[in-house]
Amino acid sequence: MREGESRGYSVQILLPRAIAFAPDLLLHRLRTWRDEIELLHDGPEQLVFAIQTGDLPLVARIFHTAPEAYATPLCEALTWTPTWHERWDETATRCRVSIVVTVEPQRPINHASLLLAFLAVFDTVLFSLDEVDRDAAILHWIPAQQLLTFERYRRLRIDVGPCGPAVNVRIANATGRPGELLADTIGLSELGLPDLQTVFSNRDPAEVESRLRLYVRSVFVGDRLDCDWVEEAAKAPPLRDALTLQLD
Repeated sequence: MREGESRGYSVQILLPRAIAFAPDLLLHRLRTWRDEIELLHDGPEQLVFAIQTGDLPLVARIFHTAPEAYATPLCEALTWTPTWHERWDETATRCRVSIVVTVEPQRPINHASLLLAFLAVFDTVLFSLDEVDRDAAILHWIPAQQLLTFERYRRLRIDVGPCGPAVNVRIANATGRPGELLADTIGLSELGLPDLQTVFSNRDPAEVESRLRLYVRSVFVGDRLDCDWVEEAAKAPPLRDALTLQLD
């Protein structure tokens, strides 16, 4: 997403059982973060909050939906989450319901402001769940095409920071040349930043992935990259701007 577009940032929480919303509790917890938050809609299937920003507010929606409502991005996430080894039919049997958390900007907004606002709402919802439900939850991070357990989400937040769960690193033989691999990130463009990519061979993919994650944090906080790069279109779908890195 380019800065200037108004599009929701959404994550789906897959759960083993239905959870009833507690509007007053969620509003109270959200106001410990920002005391001017307002509850705009209180219904059994959807809650809508307004997060004041000085002019047009961010709109936060929390709503129930069937897991299969996001079938296409779920398939992408299963493809690009190498640490996820459970078959989808087994996962679907365990997690029959879902909640979606969305934050919608109504004007151009800084990437960090958007993500931090989303995480404040998302964590409020996540930590309102009973511990057993939270531990069993699967976090379908739609903008990053990945599935996370709660423990993996927590670890990424600690190790990488706010952008940890928001960005995935994909590695595939996307160039068609034997022995050559493409590593790219997915998720930065949804925040209005260019994604990162690099073509490599004769290197440890795990080392390349680790290095890209460090560069993701640098891009997110506005630090300079310590390598050469050129800006061009992403080499693998979806269509988006990317920085092609020349790793030493």
